[in-house]
Amino acid sequence: MTDSLKTTGRGPERPPCTTIGVLVPAHFQQELQDRCSHLGVQLLPYDPLGVPGENASGATALFRWWISPEAGDRLIEEHPLRWIHTGSAGVDHILTPRFLSSDIILTNSAGVHAPSIAEWVVTAMLAFTKGLPAMLDQQERAQWEKVERDELVGKRVVFLGGGQIAREVAIRLRPFGMHLKAVTRSGAGDACFDESRGPADFLEGLQDVDWLIVAMPLTAETDGFVNARVLDALPAKARLINVSRGAIVDEAALITALETGRLAGAMLDVFDEEPLPAHHPFWKMKSVLVLPHTTWRSPLVRQRQLDLFIDNLGRFVKGELLRNVVDVTAGY
Repeated sequence: MTDSLKTTGRGPERPPCTTIGVLVPAHFQQELQDRCSHLGVQLLPYDPLGVPGENASGATALFRWWISPEAGDRLIEEHPLRWIHTGSAGVDHILTPRFLSSDIILTNSAGVHAPSIAEWVVTAMLAFTKGLPAMLDQQERAQWEKVERDELVGKRVVFLGGGQIAREVAIRLRPFGMHLKAVTRSGAGDACFDESRGPADFLEGLQDVDWLIVAMPLTAETDGFVNARVLDALPAKARLINVSRGAIVDEAALITALETGRLAGAMLDVFDEEPLPAHHPFWKMKSVLVLPHTTWRSPLVRQRQLDLFIDNLGRFVKGELLRNVVDVTAGY
């Protein structure tokens, strides 16, 4: 995957109508109206369930904001949409049979969440390496006990996926003197990483890995990609970080690896079922850091999301090439 914020893909034909109707989340309507008045578009609000107001017929564009696949399909049926922009980076929930049967252009927000996610990844790596939970417990008990902790320098990291998230993490890890390798669909090199390779033979390079970071999109090819075979290829010192999609990691295999000591630990921000059920084993595992799908959240993310949408809306109005066009065949 190349730079997710470059201008790419085909541009839509210039809309034949004078005023373009754009479906937008109701909570963004006023802010968008203030910033898009020069574009001459009509912003048509819809509620959190994806239900537009009474006079919303004829919209040709949709700013999609965490509505269900069913609601998304309904909007496709009810409006002559030619372009959908989603506030998310992942699009697996959008690529329904109904969407795929259309010729609607899809753009996503890949890249806008990456800086925040990258900071959380580095935070987790430092917390594990320096034993931060144990130090906080020691402080709570007013226990003065000197400890020796490892360093990140010289540690080996493998990224599953080489997109914007992986690159942002790599940029932040570079000063620590770590060895960074990416496993990507093409295996093509990238200056952010020390080496890159394709998925066919990546298991051979896992024997001495310290951190396996899952940052690939969820597609038919990556569903269940991190299975027992992958986890067994890792050394017992390794830790797993998943900031992509829960379905990419076989949770049952991961639980077994953690319980048997085949894996040192994990930081998980995504899960098969969300919210994570209260009875799930991950909650009780001291070697696991559970985050509630929150690493992408930041006040700056919201601003970047709107900036990207507004820029693309201007391009849509002018019939220019859009940014972050999704390859629906590849799934990202």
